[in-house]
Amino acid sequence: MKKLLCILVCFLLVIPSALADTPPVKLQEDDPLYTSLHERAMEYAGLFNEALHSEEYLSLIQIPDGVKDVLALVQMQDFTQPVDVTIVRTDDAFAMYEPGDPHILLFAAEVSPALKTLTWQRLYNSTGAILASQEGDAVLALSSLLTLTDAFIQPDTMDGPCFAVMQYGGLYAFLVTFVPTANGAVIATAQFIPSRAADDLNMPTE
Repeated sequence: MKKLLCILVCFLLVIPSALADTPPVKLQEDDPLYTSLHERAMEYAGLFNEALHSEEYLSLIQIPDGVKDVLALVQMQDFTQPVDVTIVRTDDAFAMYEPGDPHILLFAAEVSPALKTLTWQRLYNSTGAILASQEGDAVLALSSLLTLTDAFIQPDTMDGPCFAVMQYGGLYAFLVTFVPTANGAVIATAQFIPSRAADDLNMPTE
């Protein structure tokens, strides 16, 4: 599992740099796209919080005994009350490798642009799982089990992928990735991550 995630990280770190060269931009609160994505992120956080405290829901998704200690810790947070919400427009969810990194060789494969794009979309939406894996298999397993996914029509003002990171002043944060597709839809993936793992996200410097 960890080797697979390492491979995914390598792809995620370099594929966007081959597709676009757009620097990360923090969306401002008066930006209509910020408002739209903020509303959705808050909605997902609310649904996540509901699922987190629903014994019936948790029994339906069959939470294994091995992650129940982590579950108890996550349940201590109220995910409906973030102390900070940052929304970033960036083609690369992670900080890129330095130019000349050997992982760039991954692009030597002769595959179509369409395949590269689909792979990139899948991996961008795997950001939360990759960050959760930093805290071990139990956190990764629980975060994956509780992941929420959604799809909606791409807003006119959205010209590329974005992510929202919500901090609560506790052990865990909430991450939502928003990835546009070629058919005009946006795929949203929402899940909890370790708060300190959010430092690995490609946040713009201000």
